[in-house]
Amino acid sequence: MIYFWKINRLKFDLASDSLPRQQMWIYLACIIFVQIVSLLFISEIEGASNIWDKIDSAVFIAFLIGGTIFCYYKNGGPKGKAFVDRYVSLAWVFGIRYSVIVVLPSYLCLYMAISLFSELPDETQWYDVLVNFLLKLPFYYVLATHVRDVALNKVSFAEESSSELIKHPEDFDQSKYPTILRRYMATFIDGALILLVFVSFAYLIPGNSDIEISIRRWIGCLIFFVYEPLFTSKLCTLGQKIMGIRIRGLETGAKINILEAYLRIIAKIVLGIISFFSIPWTRKRRALHDFVAGSVVVQAV
Repeated sequence: MIYFWKINRLKFDLASDSLPRQQMWIYLACIIFVQIVSLLFISEIEGASNIWDKIDSAVFIAFLIGGTIFCYYKNGGPKGKAFVDRYVSLAWVFGIRYSVIVVLPSYLCLYMAISLFSELPDETQWYDVLVNFLLKLPFYYVLATHVRDVALNKVSFAEESSSELIKHPEDFDQSKYPTILRRYMATFIDGALILLVFVSFAYLIPGNSDIEISIRRWIGCLIFFVYEPLFTSKLCTLGQKIMGIRIRGLETGAKINILEAYLRIIAKIVLGIISFFSIPWTRKRRALHDFVAGSVVVQAV
């Protein structure tokens, strides 16, 4: 069986030595294929290479070598076993999860924000390199953690495991409190909708004069800062509707007010992707911006 998402099941098979050797080669082929396609796609949409492309390539190679060595020692170093099988297999499955949950939304938010204030450049810029650097740090750290878990046989079938989950299993019930993926998809849908509306206005107000650029910026900011707080406090956003989730007050169970909705989105913007990392480990699956606003996300009844 080839795993694409179920990383805990993969870790269990690796720890119990029940993963066929040839399956690792399939994962390796998938990784190489995705990397080649990505390079071809990037070279097609970008213009001539510049110094930032060379720096970005150097960062990629440095993380590949350094991250692999880090994972190697987390596997036990020279005393560890089956490192290649564990490293390649986990890199593929975790890489898919990380790309969907972290990388794609991060790029979407970054370039949507940049497009509000200026045209996106054809060449690689310094912030592209910085974002790639910041995204690779947690990737290799978490990947090394998965490798260590397999090496130490700290593996279970449960998607989340924590002392809070054991003490209060009802607060992690997926029928009541949505998973991080469901919440992330809701945010992704809302972000895509905001981007679509902004692009539509950009076509309605063409031109590159200072006044026209300022109008587009203000419209983009207005859409961004009005849409989610207003709809969250009064009804629900499109993403929340499609994914079947609602935002409620932690203590009251009622809809949050407009002030709490603004506190929530400001905290979400400031903390970014980091805010979502607390969802699997906290009671009632609350993100950090939920703690700021005193809110909780529940499944729609």
